[in-house]
Amino acid sequence: MSLFNFNFAEVITFFAVVVRYSVLFSILPLFGDRMVPGPVKILTSFVVALTLFPALVASGEVVPKQANLWAATVGGITGTIALEVVFGLALGYVARMAFDGISFGANLIGNFMGFASASYFDPHQESQTEVVAQVQNSLAMLIFLAIDGHHSMLQAALHSYRIVGIGSATLGSVFSHQIISISAEVFRYGLQLAGPVAISLFSVNLAFGMMSKAVPQMNIFVLSFAVTAFVGFVVLLLSLPEFQEITVDLFDKSRGWMQDTMAAMSGRTGSL
Repeated sequence: MSLFNFNFAEVITFFAVVVRYSVLFSILPLFGDRMVPGPVKILTSFVVALTLFPALVASGEVVPKQANLWAATVGGITGTIALEVVFGLALGYVARMAFDGISFGANLIGNFMGFASASYFDPHQESQTEVVAQVQNSLAMLIFLAIDGHHSMLQAALHSYRIVGIGSATLGSVFSHQIISISAEVFRYGLQLAGPVAISLFSVNLAFGMMSKAVPQMNIFVLSFAVTAFVGFVVLLLSLPEFQEITVDLFDKSRGWMQDTMAAMSGRTGSL
């Protein structure tokens, strides 16, 4: 196979590889952020596909001759490409769920601290987010880069053909159960991140409730905002080591989630 002398089977197979990597690079954390220009994402995915395609063919992970079967009809091409898009969306979605869990917990903290009105558009999440959530998301991204999380996700994405070949992804009950299990884990981690601040501020609000009954003349509303914000920031500062530990554990789990999702989409269960 020459780099610039593809036959029809190789061209259509290469197109399927580009589709999978393009969808992945448009969703993966860091690479798929809105701040990254669209042309950069497209060019990166195309260069990666062009660079790895000969190696994938040589290793047998991608077999161009199989394209003579699934590319024989328009329906076969459409179905195969659609499955590649769905696979890329599912894998990228699972990879981003770790950051969604951190954002969920951080937004809960911001609401407890009374910063619900202090929100702005976050280009990473492509939605309105609070100041506290932006700070914790930035810290999480730094931890993600420090532990080479982006390398692990790229490695899982680039070696996905070892588990799920072109057009062989399945969306059965195993895959659905896997997504539900991951979603439950993400909510658990989010609540775990928000737990220290939530418990501390609940105690503060309980104390203010008792004070409002004992001293009705005191302006509890004005005083409580400053105190809850101060206590919240103190607890956030004291819980930074726990935040780092939980975040690292969450990113480690996300690697296994990607492997388990690929195994589920191949019709198998368990880690590979």
